[in-house]
Amino acid sequence: MSPRTREAPRLLLENAYATYPHANAYYGDGGRWVALGRADGVDEIVGVEWDASGAGGGEPEALVSAAFLAEASGLDGPAWSPEEPTRSVPWFDVALRSQTLVCARGGALIAVELAASTRCPRVAYRSQDGWTLDGLAGVAPGGRTAVVAEEREGVHRALLVDLRDGSSREILRHQWHANHVHFAPADPSWIGYAHEGPATAVDDRVWGWNPSGAPAGRSVVDQHALSDDPPSAVALGHERWMFHDLGAVVVAYGESPAGPRGIYEVFVDGRPPRLVSAGERDWHVGISRDGRRLVVDTTGPADAPGRGWQDAGTASSLVLIDAATGERRTLAEAGFIAHPYHPHPSFTPDGRAVVFNLVERDAAGAVVRRGAAIVGVDPRGAG
Repeated sequence: MSPRTREAPRLLLENAYATYPHANAYYGDGGRWVALGRADGVDEIVGVEWDASGAGGGEPEALVSAAFLAEASGLDGPAWSPEEPTRSVPWFDVALRSQTLVCARGGALIAVELAASTRCPRVAYRSQDGWTLDGLAGVAPGGRTAVVAEEREGVHRALLVDLRDGSSREILRHQWHANHVHFAPADPSWIGYAHEGPATAVDDRVWGWNPSGAPAGRSVVDQHALSDDPPSAVALGHERWMFHDLGAVVVAYGESPAGPRGIYEVFVDGRPPRLVSAGERDWHVGISRDGRRLVVDTTGPADAPGRGWQDAGTASSLVLIDAATGERRTLAEAGFIAHPYHPHPSFTPDGRAVVFNLVERDAAGAVVRRGAAIVGVDPRGAG
């Protein structure tokens, strides 16, 4: 097979970032726009048109203004910037069918209808009675319901929020840190969430909730059963529930004490987990809407010896994976700094491109450019 020319990434918006990789950020006709967060000392959510051919771009449109975010959240102090790299940022999720955007910020769940002729962000829910709202919330494909996570005195719970009237209903509660809540696109009666904590210490990371199949929540995968080195468990994380099948793709980190490491599919209907593709440096994972391709970012260059964070430096690769064969091909080099500038790749709705966070450095290692970028995907597959 003849070698392929690697396409250079194109910056969509400088000093901006893509949302969390288990969320959706695409909206508009055919998903031709992508929501991004600003990261230049201002908290704001904006949208830009993308186009894999290079024709998209232009001036961003405001989706949730800095003024509204500040007033609704009640957060004081400076926003994220390279000088304030430990500050939190707004994360957001867009409903797959209705284009309702939600964002959990401070104690408020913010909602805005992106398809409306006049966009009017509003506070749809506010935490009460000492509960602290987690920064990652999800919205159902139809846009009527959101899921949020809250914590109070070491107790963690998840709530369904009716975005029409702000009413809420607790659906689960744990004595451990439960977060990363998001609806399963293939069947939104299922909600995926995580047992948060150090990946090498948590052996039941991936959980799902369903009103009949798992009303108290249940662990989706036995990490000890995956292991090639019992009694150690394979360390999993950064799960993303799939569009085309009821289950999730999940990363077995390079730091895992046992293997096989790489990307797995896990399911809720009794099917055994499947190792899609072995890898020693996988970090976050995205999947195409049809399930045929995955994309991962890596801890260190994809072709570097070692695994996990060994000699990772500040480099990261974007790697395309064929879901049927496990074959891999490097798409681009990304780099990284602190959140929100992990690469966090996601496929555009048509699967023709990947949006991610790009960090570029000079020869001395100083960051010279950062922002949300896009790179095209060769339709001939990963190999």
